[in-house]
Amino acid sequence: MFEYKVLTTRDNRFTGGFDPDTLEATLNSFASEGWKLVDAISTANLMKSTKAEMIMILERATAGT
Repeated sequence: MFEYKVLTTRDNRFTGGFDPDTLEATLNSFASEGWKLVDAISTANLMKSTKAEMIMILERATAGT
């Protein structure tokens, strides 16, 4: 079995700004807890904003697997 975590640019880890260094530190932090990045998606709604949002999906095995 696996469990999943979804991170977005609205996640509190990125409140100081979403930049490559913060992203790298965040992913490394989760990796040290056994999470692995399985997908990353960029979304944008041009009707509401020209700003895109990044969604990252992490996965890790649950205990007993």
